[in-house]
Parts: sequence; C-alpha cells; structure tokens
Amino acid sequence: MEIKNNTPVPEIKPLNVELLGKPVHLIREKLETIIAGSCNKLATELQVWLKHHQIDVRLEFVELHWLKPADIDKNSVTQFRHQHGGTLFVSLENKTLVKLADRFYAADVERQESTLTSSDLRLQERIGKLVSQWIAPDDMWEVCESAIGSDVGLRAVATVKYGDHAGHLALIIESNLVQTLINELNLDPAHNLTPQLHRSLEATPVRLNVLLSKKNLPLSDVLSLKPDDILPIELLSTVPVNIGNEHLFSGRVFEQEGQLVLTLNATKESQR
Repeated sequence: MEIKNNTPVPEIKPLNVELLGKPVHLIREKLETIIAGSCNKLATELQVWLKHHQIDVRLEFVELHWLKPADIDKNSVTQFRHQHGGTLFVSLENKTLVKLADRFYAADVERQESTLTSSDLRLQERIGKLVSQWIAPDDMWEVCESAIGSDVGLRAVATVKYGDHAGHLALIIESNLVQTLINELNLDPAHNLTPQLHRSLEATPVRLNVLLSKKNLPLSDVLSLKPDDILPIELLSTVPVNIGNEHLFSGRVFEQEGQLVLTLNATKESQR
C-alpha cells in the first residue's frame, strides 16, 4: 500500500511548440485586417455571379485554432497549397453552398437536402481561389488533396448572407502556411522571447508528490479492511519525490520542532 496525495489533478493537454516564440499574433492581426477589408470584394463578386444584390459577407473573427482531422470533412473542403509550403482549407457550410450553387447554375428547383455535388465543390473552389488571393498572389497557389493531421494554425470565419439565409465561410491556415507567411512578410520576433518564456515557466505551479510510506499486504488482508482499521506503518528511510510520473530526486524525512520535514538529497537515488 502506498500513501500518496490523491487530490485529482486537472488533465493538461500536450503543448504544441511549433509556433512558440514566433509572431503568429502579428500574422493573425494582419490577416484580420486583410480579410475584413476584402469581404466586400467577395460580396460584389458573388452578386455578379449570382445576379442577386442581397448578398453580404462580413468577417466574424480570426483566432488561433487547434486543427483536428475529425473537425474537417475532406469531401466538403477545398485545399490550396502554397508554393513555398503550407495549406489553406476553404469551406462553406453545406446548406449555404447548395443555395449559392442552385442560384449560380440557374437550377429550376432549389434543393432541400445539403448533399454536395461536384458542381457545388467547383463553385467553392472558385470562391476559394478568390479568397486565397487575399493572402498571396494567384500564381503561388495550386488546388490539392492531402492528408489532414492534428496541427496548430489560424482559423478565420466570415458570415455569408444570401437573402434571408446566412451561413459561415471558414478559412483554416495550418502552421506550415503560417510559417511561410512569417517568412514572406519578414515578421521575425522583434526581441528575444527566451527570458520571458523562462520567467513564465518558472512561475508555472507544479504539484510535488512525496511517497512517505509503503506497505505490502496480502490480498486477503486488503479485502478484510474496514473503516477505522489501524495499519502500523514506518516512514521510508529514503523517500522519492515526483512530478507526475517523473522521478526528480529523493529525500529523507526528519522531525523538527514537532513537525516532519523533508530534506532533499544532493543526488537522485533509486526508489526502494
């Protein structure tokens, strides 16, 4: 039997450090300005294509985004690869894309279902080519199909209003493309972020777990335990000190002024 502090520790997700210390926030702010200023251009183009004046496009937000394969349906997204590396994902909500496509192709009857056809996706690709030119010239892009992996990047969402209907247009910029934009725009960090990162790490609270005692019992004795039972125990001569499952060092327990104190050893010792 081990005596440990069993207070639940919140689950911590692994830190993706690909963009750590890089000016991703500058790219986000620049994209926010570019996209917000270009939404009217897309609205104007859609009005011409659809011969309908009640079309409006408005940027909602640009945010840091954790991209997961499960979040993207490869059958309803259009991918554009930048010649210097990185992928842009463009997708309209299915219902919105179907409505725009029915108008664009002059369908006799508007579809009620949201199943996409190749014609719908060709219209989305056409819209995506316009949008990609906001970020980089047309000759730097090619339409592609590639595997989607977990990644950190940027996501921009705009609302497309068509008559009484409104839906979202999403642009996802994965980390390789963010890095390409950083390089293209020469947005190197204005200062060394290492000291700031060190200070942040030093101020991060962690939980130390110290194993004070260990006792081995036959299974029959464990099964017979009842509330208020007393188990005789002895303090370990050398106690391991851990953070999570990582054994950092060992120490010894002493009594000082009526209290137990832990003295850390100069060198790590193996657990006993």
